[in-house]
Amino acid sequence: MTQRLETLAGSLPDDRNVPQTAATTWVHGLVAFAPVWGAAMLFSLAGDRNILMARHGPLLFALSWGAIAVAMTLIVRPRWTKLLYVLAGLMVARYILLLPVASNNKTISLFMNSAILVFAAQAAWIGLRSTEFRDLTYERMRIVARALLAVMYFYGIFHKINTDFLDPRVSCAVALYKPLASGFGLESNAIGHQIAIWSTFIIETITIVSLYWKRYFAVGLLFGLMFHFVIPISTYSWYMDFSSLVLALYILSIPREVSGEFFERCAKIFRASRARFGKAGLALPFVVVGTIIVLIVGTAAMRAHNATQLFQLYSSVWVLFWAIYGGITMVLLASVALNHLPWRGHVGARQPLWVYALPAFLFLSCLSPYVGLKTESSIAMFSNLHTEGGVTNHLVFDKPPYLFDYQKDVVEIIATSSPALMPVAAKHDALVWFDLQQHLRWNPDFWVTYKRNGQIYEKVTAATLDAPPPNLLERKFLLFKTVDFDRPKVCTH
Repeated sequence: MTQRLETLAGSLPDDRNVPQTAATTWVHGLVAFAPVWGAAMLFSLAGDRNILMARHGPLLFALSWGAIAVAMTLIVRPRWTKLLYVLAGLMVARYILLLPVASNNKTISLFMNSAILVFAAQAAWIGLRSTEFRDLTYERMRIVARALLAVMYFYGIFHKINTDFLDPRVSCAVALYKPLASGFGLESNAIGHQIAIWSTFIIETITIVSLYWKRYFAVGLLFGLMFHFVIPISTYSWYMDFSSLVLALYILSIPREVSGEFFERCAKIFRASRARFGKAGLALPFVVVGTIIVLIVGTAAMRAHNATQLFQLYSSVWVLFWAIYGGITMVLLASVALNHLPWRGHVGARQPLWVYALPAFLFLSCLSPYVGLKTESSIAMFSNLHTEGGVTNHLVFDKPPYLFDYQKDVVEIIATSSPALMPVAAKHDALVWFDLQQHLRWNPDFWVTYKRNGQIYEKVTAATLDAPPPNLLERKFLLFKTVDFDRPKVCTH
């Protein structure tokens, strides 16, 4: 045990070699990260309305509301960092129950939450004291956070190197640009469309380089913060969870003294409120913001007459929360980062290679569209990428280098009694054969008429399906997007 402790000592920061400003603030890094991670988990959980209304069973309902309670406590009590491990455990358990999961945000969160649990378990196993425990887990979490951001930005670039993302008629970059530019009457501006496409590559390249060019980390951080603040406001999709996740990973991956100074600036707001209003002042900023948002959206809700409008109002509440929370947080973080440009602080000690295992696994799993495996949960969101049926629009490959045959077998949906597949049938779109089998097994009361290999199969149900059942790994990890036959490929998710 003594030998293990001596070995690990080299991976902890040595305050004797740290500039005084850093030595007095870096210990706040985990405290700065904990509430921002709690907020990211809240945005993620809020997107699962059906689970929160107990439509997916009592266990998921209990886990979700338990995670909400822990996340909210962590936000108002950031120094209770032990709750960070509890929150990570609840979110990992929830993800496992939800498998297969399509969400890229939830998948990246899974890897970070898993890292939090693994590092905490290892530190506990070797018997570290509380301070050493916190310091070791924090240092290793920082490595993983930066690597997860690097993987995300790498595939954010790589998947988009295709003919259709570069085509302004269908590009997902243009689809996100139009709602933002409509208020200025520029949604149809051809130059704006090109800027939207190419700025995506430029911003993501700058951010990934700056993650590891520590001296000028603030340059990439500023570009990343601006980009991720704007995209949820487009209301194109539920992007608040994604942007809040990235913000939290930035808090963890930036230099320690920067996150410490950021924490102090945020804490001043709540200290001033507490000094004026007592203990209730800690929650007062949240109550005031929440009340204003609910009043604004509640007034609009009086005009809502159907479920679609009510869902839009629900989303509006969270978009407004993001606009206020994301705006204030990002301005404070950007201000602190600029104070440290260029950065000349202390670089932490090297960590063992096994710490990189989780980000490396995420990197490999995101290659799945090209090797014939899952097309969901591969960070290919809003990229216009297609790899199904043995063809691809990616500019690096003439055809996908399949190692597995799942994507080769594509079936066209002609008619169905399944409400979920009716839009697919209406467009005569297709599904990967494995995905159709799974849909029928999950929905045994419905039938589907489809064309496979030139032959039409009429009203097939789960009972009449002639296919072997999938194994456990296939059931839990294979999930595919709808196959769109339109060319050029229009932007989906």
